Amino acid sequence: MTRLHTFLATTLALGALLALAPKASASESGFAAVKPILDDYCLTCHSTAKQKGDFDLEIHASPAGLKRHPKVWQQVVQQMLDGEMPPKEKKQPSAAQRELLLTWVRTSLDTVARERAGDPGPVVLRRLSNAEYTYTVRDLTGIDSLDPTKEFPVDGAAGEGFTNTGMSLVMSPALVTKFLDAGKDVARHAILTPDGLRWTAGTSRRDATDDLLREIRAFYARHTVPAEGGTVNLQGITLDRSHGAKLPLDRYLAAALEVRDGAADSAAIAATAAKRGVSAKYLALLTEYLSGQDPANLGSGLRARWRTITAKDLPTLTAEVERWQRALWKFHPVGQVGWPKGPAHWMEAVVPLTARQEVKLKLPDKNDGTDQLLSLVAEDAGGGEQPALVLWQEPRVVFAGRPPVALREVGRLVDAMVTRRDRLVSAIAKTLAAAADAKTTSGTIDSAALAKKHGVDLATLNTWLAYLGITAGGTTDLTYLTERVESSGNQTFIRGWRQGELPTLLTNSSDGEVRIPGRVKAHGVVVHPTPKLAVAVGWRSPFTGSVYITGQVTDAHHDCGNGVTWALERRRGAHHQRIANGIAHGNEVGTIARTFLVVQPGDLLSLVIGPRGTDHTCDLT
Repeated sequence: MTRLHTFLATTLALGALLALAPKASASESGFAAVKPILDDYCLTCHSTAKQKGDFDLEIHASPAGLKRHPKVWQQVVQQMLDGEMPPKEKKQPSAAQRELLLTWVRTSLDTVARERAGDPGPVVLRRLSNAEYTYTVRDLTGIDSLDPTKEFPVDGAAGEGFTNTGMSLVMSPALVTKFLDAGKDVARHAILTPDGLRWTAGTSRRDATDDLLREIRAFYARHTVPAEGGTVNLQGITLDRSHGAKLPLDRYLAAALEVRDGAADSAAIAATAAKRGVSAKYLALLTEYLSGQDPANLGSGLRARWRTITAKDLPTLTAEVERWQRALWKFHPVGQVGWPKGPAHWMEAVVPLTARQEVKLKLPDKNDGTDQLLSLVAEDAGGGEQPALVLWQEPRVVFAGRPPVALREVGRLVDAMVTRRDRLVSAIAKTLAAAADAKTTSGTIDSAALAKKHGVDLATLNTWLAYLGITAGGTTDLTYLTERVESSGNQTFIRGWRQGELPTLLTNSSDGEVRIPGRVKAHGVVVHPTPKLAVAVGWRSPFTGSVYITGQVTDAHHDCGNGVTWALERRRGAHHQRIANGIAHGNEVGTIARTFLVVQPGDLLSLVIGPRGTDHTCDLT
């Protein structure tokens, strides 16, 4: 590459110089007859010795002199025709002599003119002007940002006022060096390829790679649309990690439908593709596939529907094809293709057929009284010589927190559940009596003693106590935050309460999210616990009735800390009931599912935020 760059630099520098033009010749005949006339009537005053009027005709009085300086003889002819030469007081040639001299000069001038036809005359050593050289280099390389003459001296202007005349385009040794340096700089943009040269705006290998990637993307962008790009959050900065594209399937299917309902020859396909802005080649392949008749193919069902669909069915068909596309193809980042242990191709075909596949189906949470029918259906994908055999293995029902139940055991499980339900219903009266007894108990409740006293099942009693909010747990001191917080720094819209430095409860009354340093959403509430003290927000019921509770708990410090614990509790007198609890950390949001509760006047519903493992670092929540 060094030799290549040196060669290009020298070529670009020397290319600024133009060759000299050859000189012409003229006729020398007829001079002997006119020389005596010149000696008698012209050279007596305009010889080298006298040079009257500072004009020496003697040095030009020959055929060679006329060839070298035809303008001098043009002036002689003009002076003779005007009657100014020879002067009136001097000896005058005869009319025949005057005509002979004029004829010779004119004939000689015509001969010189014919010999020099197309010859601009003397040409000085010439180079390209700064502007010509710059635009020539840009035209040759295709890079409009190149400015090879930025260090050159400014071109001067000749007498005519033009900067590209030969007399003004001087060339000095220093300028030759600048031309060589400029050629070297331009050569750094050259990339040697197996079939020649290509040029890149940058000078690094990364610049050349980026240029090629832009050309590849531009090639595919002609008939594609931007794909949904994924994002990644790094320390609060959202970055786009995808610049992909995808085929506009809706356009292609609409174009294929137009071809299906009209002429399907190559001319019609090309016209339809141009009208809808899609690739004619791919449209032809798609049309051929959809109109195919091969039944032993995964797309046989798609083809069957294609024959009868209308324009209103295209969105549904497009969604189905996109699902197949995601299942049958894997797309790799272009920049990873060809690397060691990297993908070999941008698109990689995926075979959707597997020897073993796990199938999971979520059953409805509630039964509206109708039977739920589950069908296991397998179809032949086609293409095989032998019939396909499918074995449904280990069908089972899985319950959260319990061992799976084989499908053949579900019947016996249902029977057991019905029996347990009947037993529970029959014990409701006794269980409620035990619960009423527990309600009047202050302090810790002895569930086992109450179950024995009323002759009920201990587990059933505990279930009812939890449901009714009569859960044992003693008392927990509640201390209100009493110190006002009027602002956070210069942010007067951040206000709240605290107890010392921590714990705190702050609110944001502005319409935008702020950092304090954790994030506080617009019109949001945040709290911060201590290593030993949780902090809570609560609502005390003023009535007897039913309430629904739902919500989310979000860590306001996504980038540090180990998150917080949270719990939704109901407090009634000396007892409290934990309704829901969990952990919120980073992007993991604690969700309080829609919960139904019966409340009484004085019940306190609290959302309690505590330090996870006593680590309260970055626990703003």
